[in-house]
Amino acid sequence: MDRPLLTTKLHVPALRANLVPRPRLVERLNDGLRDQHRLILVCAPAGFGKTTLLGEWIQSLPEGEGPAPRVAWITLDEGDNDPARFSAYLVAALRQLDEAVGQASTGALALAGSLLHEAQLVELINQLAALPQTLILALDDYHRVTSQVIHDAVTFLIDHLSENLHLVLATRGDPPLPLPRLRARGQLTELRQSDLRFTATEAAAFLNDVMGLDLWPEDMDALEARTEGWIAGLQMAALSLQAQPPDLTGQARSEFIRAFAGSHRFVLDYLVEEVLERQPPALQQFLLKTSILERLTGALCDAVLGDELPVSDFAGSQAILEHLEDSSLFIVPLDHQRQWYRYHRLFADLLQQRLARSLPDSLAALHRRASAWHEQHGLMAEAIDHALAAGDHERAAALIEESVEATLMRSEITTFLNWVDRMPDESVRRRPTLCFFHAWALLMSGQSLDLVEQRLQDMLAVQESPESADMAAGRLAALRAYLMLFQADMPHAAELCQQAFDLLPESEVFLRNVVAWILSLARLADGDPRDGRQALAEVARMGQESGNRLIAVAALCYQAKLQARQGLLHRAREILERALRLATDFQGRRLPIASEPLIGLGELQREWNHLDAAAGYLTEGLELAGQWSELAAFDAYFPLARVRLAQGDRDGAHQALETAQQIARRSQATEIDDLVAALQLAYLSAMEGDIAAALRWAERRGLFSVGVPERDDTHHLIDARLRKYEQIVLARVLILQGQASEGLALLEVLLAEARHLDRVDLIIEIQILRALAFQAVGRADQAIAALAQALSLAEPGGHLRTFLDEGEPMATLLRQASAQGVAPAYVTQLLAAFGEPAPSGREAGPASSTAQPLVESLSQRELEVLRLLAAGMSNPEIASELVVAVSTVRSHCKSIYGKLNVHSRWGAVARARDLGLI
Repeated sequence: MDRPLLTTKLHVPALRANLVPRPRLVERLNDGLRDQHRLILVCAPAGFGKTTLLGEWIQSLPEGEGPAPRVAWITLDEGDNDPARFSAYLVAALRQLDEAVGQASTGALALAGSLLHEAQLVELINQLAALPQTLILALDDYHRVTSQVIHDAVTFLIDHLSENLHLVLATRGDPPLPLPRLRARGQLTELRQSDLRFTATEAAAFLNDVMGLDLWPEDMDALEARTEGWIAGLQMAALSLQAQPPDLTGQARSEFIRAFAGSHRFVLDYLVEEVLERQPPALQQFLLKTSILERLTGALCDAVLGDELPVSDFAGSQAILEHLEDSSLFIVPLDHQRQWYRYHRLFADLLQQRLARSLPDSLAALHRRASAWHEQHGLMAEAIDHALAAGDHERAAALIEESVEATLMRSEITTFLNWVDRMPDESVRRRPTLCFFHAWALLMSGQSLDLVEQRLQDMLAVQESPESADMAAGRLAALRAYLMLFQADMPHAAELCQQAFDLLPESEVFLRNVVAWILSLARLADGDPRDGRQALAEVARMGQESGNRLIAVAALCYQAKLQARQGLLHRAREILERALRLATDFQGRRLPIASEPLIGLGELQREWNHLDAAAGYLTEGLELAGQWSELAAFDAYFPLARVRLAQGDRDGAHQALETAQQIARRSQATEIDDLVAALQLAYLSAMEGDIAAALRWAERRGLFSVGVPERDDTHHLIDARLRKYEQIVLARVLILQGQASEGLALLEVLLAEARHLDRVDLIIEIQILRALAFQAVGRADQAIAALAQALSLAEPGGHLRTFLDEGEPMATLLRQASAQGVAPAYVTQLLAAFGEPAPSGREAGPASSTAQPLVESLSQRELEVLRLLAAGMSNPEIASELVVAVSTVRSHCKSIYGKLNVHSRWGAVARARDLGLI
């Protein structure tokens, strides 16, 4: 008697009403049809929505010029490994396309699955080829099939499919079919785990729209990252959240999401039932013991397992890993050479929990072997982590000491602090080198000075020889020089730097680089700009040569700051981009110190009025800064506040400043950060019209009774560093309060100071404020004159926000300047940024003449010189860049001026921009 067929296996599963649409994947499947691919393969682990995706696709199949595609569907199970049963379902499914299909093979069907023989398959293919429609045969859960007879039959079908028939397979692992050949011939469409995982947008739609959770954006991002887009994982997390008490607070939900792991009961049950227990016992042992590894490769797994390789069917761990990848067993490839892998995070959580419960006595040995392998291969961070996990603190301490300088050079301060936090305090105190660098990292991260001092005392307590005492003294001098840098005591910092140089041996590369950097900053602060800049350039070079990216990037960023202070913003950008490249490792990952150039680039983009780009740079910089020092993030909040204010987000601006104030309050290294945060808040208050708040700040700082300090004032070093910035804000407040005359008097003093310091950026700001003050007291000619000077200095760098932030009073001044022909092209650009249309015809004034073409074009070399001029480079710098004499550069400049009909480098740059030459 024939066994009845289960007709539900032949129906495409119905779609849920609350489906998250996946048009990007549906289009990929449609492309497979249009491109006449023989096989469409959807391969991913359990719970990635393979069946749901195919159902959505089939429901939306497009109609072409002819009839709509027709679909035959089979949901397979283990019983379908019987060739006869498989044949019966195959014929039943295909008859849904056309009743005549398989008729001639009915008699042969009784002969133990002879339909799978070549002759019968040929007859079946011919029948399907005669049909007019596009046909789709979909085999769901194909991983259930283990019969080689069936695999051979499917291979024959693939090799001889007619043009109107497409085979679609949904499976958890790669089937034993000719996939490489199909891939090479362009006859295969394949969607993998990386394709099927929910994107952030899809995850948000599922969690909030489908599951109705109303999660915060940061919680959705955290959950999507934790589950790695695994749809079943997201669903189980959502069910878990729905099962929580209805009065669960938002913060409590956030904590639940961050704790969500593979040990959670819903995830645990699913992974155990659907994944782990379906594997052979020996393979389960491999999975458990290698789950301690963050990354897996064959040789590492062999080393960890030792003589206990549990799976005898494979020639080593590498073959097992490749099998796991082919089986899509929640393993993620990390390269294209099939060398490095990792487990899906939730799967790793499950495995680690099971390992700790079932083989607790094996954990330490497994971690020790992993530590030894990583050390042998120069992967010190991983070696240290495994030594700590094994509880081998002496080994961990030795490894940390060996790698601490390299770790700090990469700006991985947080990593080092985490290592020390996991060590018993006694193990740290016995090692002077560990004590010192712990003190250093604590200082860099802005932690308590008491903790820093305690570690230094620990270091001094265990010195054993005169040589070690000299080393300790040199290290102390370097650390205290760094502390003096925080406190703006540059003369004292320079003295300590010299002591450190005298005591530290050449082998102390990291500290000597740091000391050289501090000394270069001290020279700059002492008013020695040329020697300071040269020293800074030398520090950057030394840092790069020694691999000290922390100092090299810091030196480059300070060089960029100096360029920006000169108004040379484009040159500053070039240096920052160079620093950013240096702060990126060979795998394209940003090191924590990349926060510095990112923040600098964000400030430049803000000045150029690219507010979205600025916010992006600053946000990324803040994220990276948090990986090495909270203090490193401090300076980013001020340009971010100004970006938010320019975007009309007053709450966002205040929130940024409040965060900066919190960081300042937590830091004990200096009071400068507290004063800077208060200064920035006073500026924001003034810009928002809260004059009373700004005046209260000025009173607290004693600005009405204290003038600009002398440059050699050594008694109030911090005040001397900040006072000019505070007085500029005070002048702004006075003008806004209606005391423009008093503001002008203060600005005159500040202008002289800025000129003495050669601070072009401050001169621009002061001249703008003078222009606004003159305007307020009705001295129009002097207002335009001051504005013209600001424009002439600001145009080469392309400053915009410096003018735009002044609002309508500045727009009025710019209209007057335009009418008088002052810097016509630049003023037109600024007015356009204010939202005013560009002038045309006679109204354009002198700017209209700049659009005339050149009588004689510039040579290629002259164009090179012109671009370097625009970058703000001096003649000697251009000569060095082009490897020519300075006199040659002067000749090129003279020729450029003549051809452009200008008389200065800035006129040449402005004219070239009008002509589109740069």
